[in-house]
Amino acid sequence: MSLDSIPNGLREAIESDLQPVRPLHPAWVRTMLAVAILAVVLAFVLAKASLRPDIDQLPMWLSWGCSILQLALGILLIVLALREAVPGEGIPGGAVRIAALTALAVQILVGVATSIYSPAITMPGSGITPGIGCFKYESAMALPTFVVTMWLVFRALPLRAPTAGLLGGAGATVASDAVIHLLCPMSNLSHVLVWHTGAVIVFMTVGWVAGMTWERLRWHRTS
Repeated sequence: MSLDSIPNGLREAIESDLQPVRPLHPAWVRTMLAVAILAVVLAFVLAKASLRPDIDQLPMWLSWGCSILQLALGILLIVLALREAVPGEGIPGGAVRIAALTALAVQILVGVATSIYSPAITMPGSGITPGIGCFKYESAMALPTFVVTMWLVFRALPLRAPTAGLLGGAGATVASDAVIHLLCPMSNLSHVLVWHTGAVIVFMTVGWVAGMTWERLRWHRTS
């Protein structure tokens, strides 16, 4: 269809709806912005907090090695979220499921291995009190990176915003748990599975819900 064949009424409607848009920054720039926020938060926490008292009992691959693995995985998930946000560059549904399951699997396996190598440490109060503390710290660490990632996701006008939100939530918390793993003195598996893995699941869910909400608001504005 040539431009001359478009009815005048339709042409005028399209022209009246045109608005200037800001160009989207390259993928590496958007990724570096999210990673920079993550690096600042994690570096601040490591500088202020003390390492877990049993850090010397853990082999290097399990302490710093697994933390580096979690950090790399978290950054990869953020990269996937930002890629999913760009129309035409979305990742296959199977890859999304693999990425989400890998995030949970690594989180769980690190907890299992740590519980084997290090004895459980009893904290004052019931198990709920220190658990809530870990959940709060991990959430506070993940929140800045999560917010920036979601802002970058929505700015790119994703076609599958819930999927991008889920990946962004997983990335922010898995990367934050890379430091929590070095700080939290409790290595009993129930604590790790309920409170540490629970934080990952909560942020994945929040990212999904935020994406769904954004989609509904967007379609409501354009309808």
